Amino acid sequence: MKKEELIEHRDRVKDHLVVWIVLTICLQILTVFHILVFLKYVVWLSAAYSILLIILWCYLEFKLLHLK
Repeated sequence: MKKEELIEHRDRVKDHLVVWIVLTICLQILTVFHILVFLKYVVWLSAAYSILLIILWCYLEFKLLHLK
């Protein structure tokens, strides 16, 4: 991939990551009030997806740093 494409993908992943982390925090706050029983499973899934996005973002950063 070209450097410009990697930067574009990295920025897109970063934007998604911010949204999912904020969503996870908000859902975790809602689980404290026991509003919905299944909400804790949704929180775990969104946290897992956030971790995957962090891994992808780190990979793209690594590729950008080592691009010749």
